[in-house]
Amino acid sequence: MGTSADGTIRSSGHGRRNAAVVCGAVAVVLAGGYLVGHFMTADSLPANTTIQGVRVGGLHSDDARAKVSAALGEELAAPMYLADGATTVPLSPASAGLTVDWEATMAKVDPGNSWNPRVIWNTLRGGNSVALVSKVDEKALTSAVKAAAPKFAVTPKDATVALKGTRVLTTKAVQGRTLQIDPTVEKVQQYWPLKQRGNVPASVTRKSPAVTDAEVSQLVSRTLEPTLSAPVTVDTGTTKFSVTVPQIASATTVTSARGAVSAKTDMARLYKATETTRDRLGLETGRDARIVITGNSPTIQPSTDGRGISQANFTKAVEPALTKKGTARIGKAPITAVPAKFTTADAQKMGVKQVIGEFTTYFPYAEYRNTNLTIAANTINGTFLKPGQTFSMDKVLGPRTEAKGYVPGWVISGSVMKEEPAGGISQSGTTTFNAAFFAGMTDVEHHPHTMYFDRYPAGREATLYYGNLDLKFRNDTKYGVLVQAYTKKAQPDGRGSITVKMWSTPTWDKVTSSPLTKSNYEYGRTITSTDADCHPQSPSPGFDVNYSRMFWKNGAVARTEKFFWRYDPTDEVNCK
Repeated sequence: MGTSADGTIRSSGHGRRNAAVVCGAVAVVLAGGYLVGHFMTADSLPANTTIQGVRVGGLHSDDARAKVSAALGEELAAPMYLADGATTVPLSPASAGLTVDWEATMAKVDPGNSWNPRVIWNTLRGGNSVALVSKVDEKALTSAVKAAAPKFAVTPKDATVALKGTRVLTTKAVQGRTLQIDPTVEKVQQYWPLKQRGNVPASVTRKSPAVTDAEVSQLVSRTLEPTLSAPVTVDTGTTKFSVTVPQIASATTVTSARGAVSAKTDMARLYKATETTRDRLGLETGRDARIVITGNSPTIQPSTDGRGISQANFTKAVEPALTKKGTARIGKAPITAVPAKFTTADAQKMGVKQVIGEFTTYFPYAEYRNTNLTIAANTINGTFLKPGQTFSMDKVLGPRTEAKGYVPGWVISGSVMKEEPAGGISQSGTTTFNAAFFAGMTDVEHHPHTMYFDRYPAGREATLYYGNLDLKFRNDTKYGVLVQAYTKKAQPDGRGSITVKMWSTPTWDKVTSSPLTKSNYEYGRTITSTDADCHPQSPSPGFDVNYSRMFWKNGAVARTEKFFWRYDPTDEVNCK
């Protein structure tokens, strides 16, 4: 090294040679380390290597894989659990297509005889920690998650409230839930294999019920509890009476519609429920008008007004008190004149003036027929139908019991006759149906016999069986209809009859029936029976019958209504 004339230090050739020697030495060292690192990668795993937390440094690749597999095998084979709240559903990794990609995992720690500087550097510094690499069969995993979906499915349920007597009963709402398939599949992959511990949070969609617990609680506290808290006192000015909690409860209805729940006390029902209580006050009771047959014509028995608490005054007194408590549950309702519900004027407007339909059927002597048909006729007699009302024989007659005087008689059972309580009463149904038929009443329900009896018009019958076979017709006219019924009892050597008439004002000029056209005859068998309770039976054919009801106006048929029935053949039964 020397100094120039201007003071600049200059390197000498000797210095350059020294530097070259140093650089060469460093290169040799580096090259040697590189070669050492290269050969180290070809033998065993670096000392600090871990796979999914398992130390495998210094092991051959195969041994390392075996060690990790043994250490984690049980955990890797154990089911994963999809979870949401209290619901947990196991998911088998093998069935769900979840496995470990061992080749890819080992490639991260065992690159083989590599010349890659990064790999060699990692080896020289002792290795690192790696996670298991997963292999996922998407189709199998999606299928497994779909199979778990029903376990998470919850149908939303509304909170409910109901009254049982005077008790308020409630049920809690249930929130709906549906498993989301694709997000849950993604979530499982985030947890596999052993990337996160614990249950896999299921991805779900929640649906709130239409009626919540809060809404029910509010209805109970603001409406039902005050309404049923105590009796309501009604002060008439001269006396007092109580509307009891059971009476209030019987008139209160809880409804749930269109996602809203409500409660309402029907004041008309509550007024009716307190009728007996009001009667005890000794007030004068009114009487509705009645239309009756006197002699051979309809007459009106006039209505009379009474004195009492009207429904309007009752409502004004009680309804506001229902939402109050304690001594505030009192209202004033004066005693006034109370008009009849069906006044004399109402009866006069009904137009009950003449017979618009009638029919008579006959029966051979049998004491059970005399008894049962007379009881039925007396019960039917006087029935009144306002416009729009429906006649029901089941409702008018009620159960046909011995307590009402009915006696056993013969009825059709299948294709044979047998004895039952109130036998023969169906003739009253047939007679009433035909009277209504010719009066132009709307046919709602009627059932002809399965077997044909020649004393009735074919197809125009109405058999009865309480609670099962009913006769119903509706008064669709603008007038009232009064039903009159009576019997003429049969003597041992003669026949009796039952007649039913419909009194009103004609809507049609007349109502007629077309001929009863019979066809497709079929005949039964001849049976010889040795049964102890055998009863002889005459044969009758089975056949179809077609006919029409015709409504006349201004001398022509204005409307036609068609009917059809099929009778079964009746077997001849000989007793031996």
